[in-house]
Amino acid sequence: MKYLVIGLGNLGRAIAKDLTRVGNEVIGIDKDLHRVDLLKNDIAGAIAMDSTDEKAIGMLPLNEMDAVIVTFGKDFGLSVQTVALLKNLEVNKIIVRAISSIHEKVIQAIGVDEIITPEKDFSTMYTSQASLGGLFQDWYKVTETEHLYKIQTPAALVGQTIENIHFESNFGIHLVAIERPYKKKNLIGLTQTEYEVISTLTGDLVIGAGDRLILFGKMELLNKIATI
Repeated sequence: MKYLVIGLGNLGRAIAKDLTRVGNEVIGIDKDLHRVDLLKNDIAGAIAMDSTDEKAIGMLPLNEMDAVIVTFGKDFGLSVQTVALLKNLEVNKIIVRAISSIHEKVIQAIGVDEIITPEKDFSTMYTSQASLGGLFQDWYKVTETEHLYKIQTPAALVGQTIENIHFESNFGIHLVAIERPYKKKNLIGLTQTEYEVISTLTGDLVIGAGDRLILFGKMELLNKIATI
């Protein structure tokens, strides 16, 4: 796939590199020549350009891009002007980093396809990790209030059946799936731990010591799991 990343600060560079690393073709642009130089050898192309210059932006192969990602983290006006210009040029898909709640409302009104909020997301993830302690494995935002969590099974639940635990009535959360460990030898004969996903959850299924629980719900309800 092909992407254009506009704004090559810390977030923009990280996105551009990661997209390239997994096989995508990425072009990055920024007014700051130093930022462009930092990235030019890591992606398909890095260009020093003003993203509010309609003539310059219009020369890019925008119609070939699967998505354009705008990552400015400080300049409200620059971001809004860039997004408005991209919208006017009928770009296929526009993904924008929200700088503030007001900025988020403005770009929503313009009509972007996706909004990313890295600072808010990091805050939520860190709070979840702090609340769950050593149980925390992973986190994924679904809505503003409900999230998916992967946690190590608390000791108090080991050996119990799903029916006995009553995740919904006791904790107000939903058990979506279980990751169960198993041993497998790799190509050189070393034994490694891998996980199979159990998505068909019957009431008589017993929770094991090494299981990882994939749960859906609100963070404040999930905290009950950490304290049992």
